Amino acid sequence: MRFKVPKDVDIEDRIVGPLTVKQLGWLGGGGGICLLLWKLIEFQVFVFVGIIIMGISASFAFVRPYNQSLVAFCGSVLLYLSKPKLYIWRRLEKIFPKNAQISKNSKDDLVMVVKKGLSASEIENLAETLDTSGKS
Repeated sequence: MRFKVPKDVDIEDRIVGPLTVKQLGWLGGGGGICLLLWKLIEFQVFVFVGIIIMGISASFAFVRPYNQSLVAFCGSVLLYLSKPKLYIWRRLEKIFPKNAQISKNSKDDLVMVVKKGLSASEIENLAETLDTSGKS
């Protein structure tokens, strides 16, 4: 059996005309705040503040920088601005002991080689094991 696999799974569903649920929520929230301000403040002040609020609301609804929502983008900007920009590298002795050497193999991968000192008797036992192919 063959099934048709949808290709546009990252596109949100349209609810009212070309608007998604999030866009409708942002525009409805901005409209609700403007309605509340219309009842509370003078008309000239309301027009000025209402234009600003609806502009912000429309930008949160429709602007998508770098193919992400404006809320996610503002969060990323705040995270970037709050973290330190200077990274100071410190070698950790737990990861790389002092007797370890770092070398590169043919695939440009780092390989850590730990030098271990062997005594003369251990070398003789190892040579004997290798010569007898592991048979005692």
